[in-house]
Amino acid sequence: MTEKKEKKGKKENSLLKHLKKDFFYGLIVILPLIATIWLVWFIINIISGPISSIFGQKIPVIISFFISLFLIAGIGIAARNFLGKLILNFIEDLMHRIPVVNTIYKSSKQLVHAFTLKDRQFLSAVLVEYPRKDVWALAFVTSDFVEGVTDKDGNDVSKGKISLFVPTTPNPTSGYFIFVNREDVIPLSMSIDESIKMLMSAGVLIPSKKKNEQ
Repeated sequence: MTEKKEKKGKKENSLLKHLKKDFFYGLIVILPLIATIWLVWFIINIISGPISSIFGQKIPVIISFFISLFLIAGIGIAARNFLGKLILNFIEDLMHRIPVVNTIYKSSKQLVHAFTLKDRQFLSAVLVEYPRKDVWALAFVTSDFVEGVTDKDGNDVSKGKISLFVPTTPNPTSGYFIFVNREDVIPLSMSIDESIKMLMSAGVLIPSKKKNEQ
């Protein structure tokens, strides 16, 4: 009887082990799919948001998404010609004249431009201890020279500091703006594209060693 119980117990343990392995293997397969679907759906909702808010639930999200794509492309085409540039300059001038709105507009424009192919050379990837000591986060240097930050007594507290943008995962366009001492960061050899891929994949996609060695 004892031997039968032992054999039965071993079979149950073996079955549990197989179930655990299958479960974790299933997670490995399904998590990237879920993450991809969630991120794509998140982007679709952001782009289709303005059209959906105008027409409500009358238009499906997917149709709103494609309408938004055509509108964005249309704005891009219009902004390249003479009349479109005049209208765009008028809107920008209007934004700059409105208090509070001008600050939000300027900051948003600078952030978006920082992540475009045109202006990425002004960014560099670094590691910084954030949000606490011994925990390192991937960040982008937005300014190598900080000035104009003073305390109540008028003392310059920005001396020797640089400004960093610490992005979030999987959406690297949102994050935290911080000041740190220049010597407290570790410069990286990764390009901005490689850094963004690493952020969006939560560290799954990393630069190959061969590429870095070359």
